[in-house]
Amino acid sequence: MIRSRYFLGPVAGLLLAAAFALPVQAQEFTPSHIAAARNAIDAAHASEQFDRILPVLADQAKALFQRSNPSAVSDIDAVVNEVALKLASRRPELDRQLERLWAARLTEEELNGITAFYTSPVGQKFGQLMPAIVQDSVRAATTWREALSTEIVTLSREELLKRGHTF
Repeated sequence: MIRSRYFLGPVAGLLLAAAFALPVQAQEFTPSHIAAARNAIDAAHASEQFDRILPVLADQAKALFQRSNPSAVSDIDAVVNEVALKLASRRPELDRQLERLWAARLTEEELNGITAFYTSPVGQKFGQLMPAIVQDSVRAATTWREALSTEIVTLSREELLKRGHTF
């Protein structure tokens, strides 16, 4: 499966921000609604992208400490890995937040429909291909944006030059 770290980082951040921005804490959901959210999330593989958060943070912490004290690389690796392993037990906190986020946005019936789709053959294929599709879409949008950026600057400069301005 192809995944872009440039895409997943921002997406993960946006989804986490959205999860915490919603007033889902005050809402009460039935156990079956939460279960439906969990099933839909699992079927859609929607939380798997967040599995890289802790390893990425650990790598960043290692790099930070290693820049300050390159001679302590082995101790830094050991300590950061130990701390990261302890923090891994907190992953269910994110899962509960995601379940509540999905439950706040979708009815139990809708969640069951999502699960049904993602467990169907076409849904399974879509789930497998979605990261590549998103990556290709982001790449296409980036190429399009860059072309428009060049064109807007070029055409605007030409018009401004006609009006006597220099750049």
